[in-house]
Amino acid sequence: MTRAILLFCALLCAIPAPGAAGCGASRIEELCTALADSLAGNLQVRLDRSSAIMTAPFADLNDLGSTSPLGRILAEETGNAFARHGYRVADTRAFMPTPYSLKENGETALSGSPDQAGSTSGMQTVLTGTYTLADGGVRVSARIVQTAGHVVLASASCRLRLTEEVRLLMGAAPSTVKAKTPPAPLLDLKHRSDAKRVQQALASQGLYKGRIDGVWGKRSKAALARFRASLGLPATAQWDRPTQDALLPPS
Repeated sequence: MTRAILLFCALLCAIPAPGAAGCGASRIEELCTALADSLAGNLQVRLDRSSAIMTAPFADLNDLGSTSPLGRILAEETGNAFARHGYRVADTRAFMPTPYSLKENGETALSGSPDQAGSTSGMQTVLTGTYTLADGGVRVSARIVQTAGHVVLASASCRLRLTEEVRLLMGAAPSTVKAKTPPAPLLDLKHRSDAKRVQQALASQGLYKGRIDGVWGKRSKAALARFRASLGLPATAQWDRPTQDALLPPS
C-alpha cells in the first residue's frame, strides 16, 4: 500500500505539464479555466464521456497529506471548467465516504490509494493536483489520473498571482474561514441564474440530464428530489438552507 501511494505521488509531482510556459492568471476562475482547457487538449486517451470523473482537493506540494480552502476551490472550479468540455465530473461528496472526502481533515487524493478510491466509488479517473509558492506566485499543477495503474492521462500547470485573498485561502484553517465568512444568500430558483447554478450542480452528480437553461421545471424538480433523498431528507423538490449547503457547500 505504501509503495502504491509513493508511486502515485511521484507520478503526479514529477511528470512535466505540457503547455505550462507562459500560463498565468490573476484570478482563480481564470486559472482553473486555463488548466481545464489544457487538460482537455492534451489527454493521452479518449475518455468515456458517459463515465464520471471524480474531483479531489488539490494538495499542498510541501505536505501531500494536507490541503486548504484554496485546494478545495481549485478542485471544484477546475472540475466545473472541465465539465464544460462535455465530460461528466462528480465531486467526492456524492460518494461519501471515500478516501478523498474527509476534506475538513485535510485528506487528499495524494495521501490515499487511487486503487482504493476506484473500488470504493466506481470512478475510473480522478482530477486532482498540487499547489505551492514559487517565483513570487502560486504554481498550480493539475492531473487527470487513471485509478487503475496510477497512469497520468493529462497534466497542466499554471501560475496564480499571489494576492491577499489567495494567501488567506492557502494559510487559513477551514474553520477560521467559515467563522469569518457570512453564509451565502439562499438561492431563488425562480431566478434563471440561480436555477442554472443548481441545475449544473445536480448535473455534475449525474442526477439531472436536461438542459442547463435556468428553467426550473419537472426534470429539475425530480433531480432535486433525488438529491434530497440521497441525504436522507424527504424526497421533495423543497429548496432550503440545508439542501443548498449540501449541494453547494460554502467555499
